[in-house]
Amino acid sequence: MKQSSYITLSLCTFFLLTFLSCTKKDDIIPDAFKEISDIATFHGNLEGNIVVINTQGGPETQLDDETLNEFIYETQAQAALFVNVHQEQTKNPSQFTASDITFDQAKEFDTQSVATLKRVVNFFKNQQGKTVYVLGISFGAFMAQELIAAHGIDVADGYLIVVGRLDIDENTWQPFSQGKFTEYIYDSNGDYTITLLGDGPNAEQRNMARLAAGLGYNRYTDRLNSMSDLSKITYVYGDRDEQVGPLSTQEIQFLNGKGAKVVLADGGNHDAAIGVGLHLLKQTFEIQ
Repeated sequence: MKQSSYITLSLCTFFLLTFLSCTKKDDIIPDAFKEISDIATFHGNLEGNIVVINTQGGPETQLDDETLNEFIYETQAQAALFVNVHQEQTKNPSQFTASDITFDQAKEFDTQSVATLKRVVNFFKNQQGKTVYVLGISFGAFMAQELIAAHGIDVADGYLIVVGRLDIDENTWQPFSQGKFTEYIYDSNGDYTITLLGDGPNAEQRNMARLAAGLGYNRYTDRLNSMSDLSKITYVYGDRDEQVGPLSTQEIQFLNGKGAKVVLADGGNHDAAIGVGLHLLKQTFEIQ
């Protein structure tokens, strides 16, 4: 469930030219944000009324502001305020690099990460005139789903969830819970098998796998079933996704039945589906 950066060649050139000009601005923390400056970073239009809360992919032990900035410039969404939220492994990396954690510990760390995400969402929702959206890609998709499952669909004004799964295959999350990795392999008909890649090479990678499984083990068609309206969700997936697999027929029917917008990246692997999701970002979040 590890997120890869989606970077085009033209973006690389553009980003190098623009990053220096925006870094100073992004490093400035307005007094109004001081309350959450220990758990988030701020990008784009710091005075924007459209607020996009990003819960990043991976999981990784570093907060990846660079990739978020790439997403902002690729989508030309600089008019919005983007907020990158820490997760437990980015706030305290040493807890995950020295030795292996247990699967139960991974679940608890994920719960704490979701609580941090909710704190940031609430901070902006409580400000008059702000419209607050959540962007979750890859591991971030599972974070967004858990936020909704734990706190309700109305915790934010909308969600763009990309390359996640509601009910990921047991043959994926079970190995991940043991610090192992898997890959989806497709035949010419689009049918897949799940190949076991083996243990992560070190404690950090094994622990990241466990964090992924700490959310992935959930059956979100059950967790979200009591919610009659999921129309605030746009859900993007690829039918050749090598990391999380495609949405199943049952998952698609569940989302459609509750009013979510489901978008297929036809023939798309993990990165290609991320690209499709990014092209929907401005429209989905009503960024001018």
